Amino acid sequence: MKAKYILSGMLFAAFGMLFTACDSDRDDNPKLGENHTATEFVVNQSPLADQYIQLSPDNTVSLTWSQPNYGVNTVVNYKIQVSVNGTTWEELETSFISCKALLSGEEIAKAICKLDGFKTEDEYQDMGFRAISMRVVANIQTTQSEVIPGTEITSNVVTFNHMAAYCNVPTKATLWVIGNCSGWDEPSEGNKDKLVKGNWFIKETEIGSKVFKGSVEMPEGDLTFRFYGKLTGWDGGDSYGFMVDDTATDFEFTNGVFKKTIMKGKGSYSFPGFPGGVLDITVDLNKGEVEFVLQ
Repeated sequence: MKAKYILSGMLFAAFGMLFTACDSDRDDNPKLGENHTATEFVVNQSPLADQYIQLSPDNTVSLTWSQPNYGVNTVVNYKIQVSVNGTTWEELETSFISCKALLSGEEIAKAICKLDGFKTEDEYQDMGFRAISMRVVANIQTTQSEVIPGTEITSNVVTFNHMAAYCNVPTKATLWVIGNCSGWDEPSEGNKDKLVKGNWFIKETEIGSKVFKGSVEMPEGDLTFRFYGKLTGWDGGDSYGFMVDDTATDFEFTNGVFKKTIMKGKGSYSFPGFPGGVLDITVDLNKGEVEFVLQ
C-alpha cells in the first residue's frame, strides 16, 4: 500500500518562491521564519472517536488538521503516526500534501501489528477493540524529497477509543504461474485454492526482496505461461511477462537452461514441444530477469 502524493512540480515552484531571488529585490520578499519553526499545528479530533471501528483492507479512516504556520505559503509534507500506548510510534507509508487524509485501514492495521511485535501470522493475536492514538508530523521538503532542517513539527495527539486491527504482518510475496499448464484459470481470489493445490506459484526468498524462487512441475507439450503478483483478475494490472503486449513469444532451452528478461505486461513465455518435468524458476524483479532450469 505504497504511492506518495508529493508533487515535485509544486514543490519546485514553492521553493523557487522561497529561496530564489525575484527579478526585483524587495524588502517584502517571502522568507521562512527564524529556524524555519512552524506554529499553530492542530489535528482535529474525529467525530467517530467513540465509534467502534473494525479495520479492514477495504475501509478508510478520515483525519483532518490545520496547516502549520511557517509564515509563508508553501507546500507542506505530512506523515501520520500511530501508537497503541501513546509512547512508541509507527509511521504510515503514505504521505500527504493537503490538510486531510483518508488513511488506509490496511496501512493502519499493518502499523498496529508491528507495534504489537507480531512478526508472523502464527504469532498474531486478536487484541480486540482498544484506544489507538494518532498524530501528524509536518515538514517542508526539497524537490529531492529531503527534509529541510528545522522545518519538522509534530501535532497534538488524537485518539480513536475503539479501534480493532486484523492480522496484517509482513509475509513473503507470491508470484502465480498462469498459463495453459494451469488450465488458464483466471488469476482471481476465487481460484486461489485451486492454484495453491496445483502448486502454481513461487515465493519470495525474503520479505521485500522481490526475488522469487520455486519449483513447478510442468506438463509435456506446448507450454505457455506468465506470472501474476496479485489475484485481481486478468486486467488487475499486476501481470509480468516477456513484453507488455498480450503476445506469446516462442523460446528454447539451451542445455536445460533458459534466461531472459521480465517486465510488467502480459507477454507470455512459450516453449513448443516442452518435454515435461520439474522447472526450477527464479524471477528477479529488481534486475528484470528470469531463469528457468529443467531438472
